[in-house]
Amino acid sequence: MKNVVAIIIPIYKAELSESELMSLAQCLKILSSHPIIFIAPWKLNTDFYHRFCYGRIDFNIFRFENFYFEDINGYNKLMLDYSFYKRFLDYRYILVYQLDSFVFKDELLMWCEKGYDYIGAPQISNHPSVQFLKNYGVLSSIFNHKISNVGNGGFSLRKVKKIYWILRILKLKVHKWLPNNEDVFFKYWGNILYPIFKLPEDDIACEFSIETNVEKSLAGLHNKLPFGCHAFEKYAWNIWKPIIKDSI
Repeated sequence: MKNVVAIIIPIYKAELSESELMSLAQCLKILSSHPIIFIAPWKLNTDFYHRFCYGRIDFNIFRFENFYFEDINGYNKLMLDYSFYKRFLDYRYILVYQLDSFVFKDELLMWCEKGYDYIGAPQISNHPSVQFLKNYGVLSSIFNHKISNVGNGGFSLRKVKKIYWILRILKLKVHKWLPNNEDVFFKYWGNILYPIFKLPEDDIACEFSIETNVEKSLAGLHNKLPFGCHAFEKYAWNIWKPIIKDSI
């Protein structure tokens, strides 16, 4: 029987900053009932992570080539490589949890049950493909389909088998896309491939995660907290700081 979901935590540093430690500690506290897998370069000494996680959780470390972790271009290439998802085909979903994320409650299985192929916080992008989506949205509205701005990849839920096959089929498109951001790829092609590829509408995605437009997004949730958030120090730290403090 296929496992439902694993939490994937990218690491590339021998030690973590204070905010990264807070992010990791919260992940282990809230999501400890789920399999946790660190993804790391071969060269990384992971003694720090073994010490930090000792007595808290059992975990695995999956290693990948060093160049994937050297810069954002390498990371984008990794996350758009179908062979990456092949490593996780024993799971229906993976939750990518970068260490500038913060999870407030364990709704992970609930979100898996919704059946989306990809979900992350709504985001605005300046990539040229976004203008095409705006034009495409006029046509798609005829078929009662609203363009989705989903979403940010730093805290994102991905259906493994679907993404594995999409990336295999679109291998040449991936090659042309790089080194652009991997999450915008899923936003672009996810909308183009509707209804084969299922993205949530923006208001539903905000219940999953918030990155930008924090004040407006929280107001739209009637001041309820989402499942998690991403880049909490980068965007509206003055809003997130007391909320996160109360959640630790």
